[in-house]
Amino acid sequence: MSIALFIASIPLFSQDLNRLSIEEAVNKALENNYGIVTVKKSHEINELNNNWGNTGALPTVSFIGTGSESWNTNDNDDYKSTNLSGSVDLNWVLFRGFGAQITKRSLEELEKMSEGNLAITVENTIVDVILAYYNILLAENNMNIAKKNMILSEDRYEQEQQRKELGTSVTYDLLQAQNSYLEDKSNYLSAKSSYNNSKRQLNSLMAETLDTEYSYISSFDIAAKDFNRNILETKMLANNNTLKNQYINLEMAKLDIKSAKSAYYPTISAGASGSYSDNEMDYETMNNMDNSSSGFNTNLSMSVSYSIYEGGSRRRALQAAKINQEISEIETTDMEQQLKNQLAQEFELYEVRQELLTLAEENLKAAELNMELSKQKFENGSINSFNYRDIQQMYSNVSMSYQSAMYNLIQSYHTLLRLTGGVIDDFNA
Repeated sequence: MSIALFIASIPLFSQDLNRLSIEEAVNKALENNYGIVTVKKSHEINELNNNWGNTGALPTVSFIGTGSESWNTNDNDDYKSTNLSGSVDLNWVLFRGFGAQITKRSLEELEKMSEGNLAITVENTIVDVILAYYNILLAENNMNIAKKNMILSEDRYEQEQQRKELGTSVTYDLLQAQNSYLEDKSNYLSAKSSYNNSKRQLNSLMAETLDTEYSYISSFDIAAKDFNRNILETKMLANNNTLKNQYINLEMAKLDIKSAKSAYYPTISAGASGSYSDNEMDYETMNNMDNSSSGFNTNLSMSVSYSIYEGGSRRRALQAAKINQEISEIETTDMEQQLKNQLAQEFELYEVRQELLTLAEENLKAAELNMELSKQKFENGSINSFNYRDIQQMYSNVSMSYQSAMYNLIQSYHTLLRLTGGVIDDFNA
């Protein structure tokens, strides 16, 4: 399916301004994102330009018409002269070293490249929106964790105030509780700011006003898949749109060589023209002197031209085209190697992040249990405020580490999809 066709076939979800799923966010971006709109317009231009009329293969037809009327006064007799003429000319370059066919193929390759650019922009936008959406969920979870810590610290601070009033707590413990509360409140405010910034980032990608508010209803999770590196590499070499555009660049370099060779061929042109003229002279009194003439004229022509010597410019142009092809081949090989290396790194990182998420999940369960037990011990005086604060901070760090591990795995997953050209298929699925 072509990218333009894919965009046109996107289903329109029932939109509720207060609720936004990942699918709806992606659809909004595909419809309104400024980058996509701009690239689509460029693709439309290349579609229009891919026409035989832009290759010089079709004849040109022109028309010229003239008319004049003059009045002459002399001693013998006054007269009026009228002249009308018109001509139609047809010119057709029948052969110029296969240049028209080469130009048409170049236009086709340019259209393919513009579609590739559109595919790259669409893929990047889909991934950017998905990651921006998940970044909102990550920031929201971090904000909730910070808020929970702030509430716990506030409760502890209030308890210390009550104990101080009852004389069971000293000023030092109260100050420690106050410092912890203020620190957690500061962390909460920072997390809240990050959350608001992440919402604005998604609105920008969707071309919405920055202050538009949504309720983000998609869950913050991922169904991790097991990939085979060899299969991923095969898909990447076949479907990576950046690499496919590089293949087009290589093909256009080959066409440039053919175009340079076409300069060695003769040019054969044909022409045809037809004209009509009408001339009249009308005397005022000497009517026997009146005269008029008119007639048609047609002409056919054929010409052959060949440039014998142009100072070696054709030879140099051919040599330069061959060198450019060699450069393009080297760039293609280099890009393939770089992409293979990047894929190997991202594949290994994806596997590591799967394991890290499993560990982070186990660590979070232990931290949650430890936090619950420590809260009870602190309330009944089994542990002091320092121990409780350490456990509280550990729980906060573990919770945020788990959220980050989830986001990192989502990021690696979509990076692999982007490398292998599977973003659109995955979104459709």
